[in-house]
Amino acid sequence: MFTKKITKEVAIEEDGKTTGTVIIRKLSAKSLGKIREQKQIASFQLTAKMGSDMIKAFRQTASERAELDKLSTHAAEERPEDRYAQYDRDTTLERGIVSWSFDETIKEGLEDMDEPSSELLFRAIIDLSDPPSQEKIAEGKAG
Repeated sequence: MFTKKITKEVAIEEDGKTTGTVIIRKLSAKSLGKIREQKQIASFQLTAKMGSDMIKAFRQTASERAELDKLSTHAAEERPEDRYAQYDRDTTLERGIVSWSFDETIKEGLEDMDEPSSELLFRAIIDLSDPPSQEKIAEGKAG
């Protein structure tokens, strides 16, 4: 019921060797909601920075892709990536990392973390906090 005591250790590997470990925690429903809101805010801010011509071009491309997806036999299936796309990665990492075995503080480390490690930890936190439904796992659609 309460999430802050639910943790998991994640090994960070480079060149096939474990270089350190990170303790992540399960995020609460309230935190997940705020992380989804942060992703939406970032999307709105990006849209606002784009000019109207760019937005029109983006909508046209999205519309064309939607038409192609309708033709695809997999259009109705949820892609594994869709599950992660609704969450802001930086906010997820900030809220979900409890501690780690590295010398840098978490704040310093998040600024300097490489892409594979960021993605690994982000997905691990989301998987722990908002696991895919059993139906999707059974259908092989989970990320």
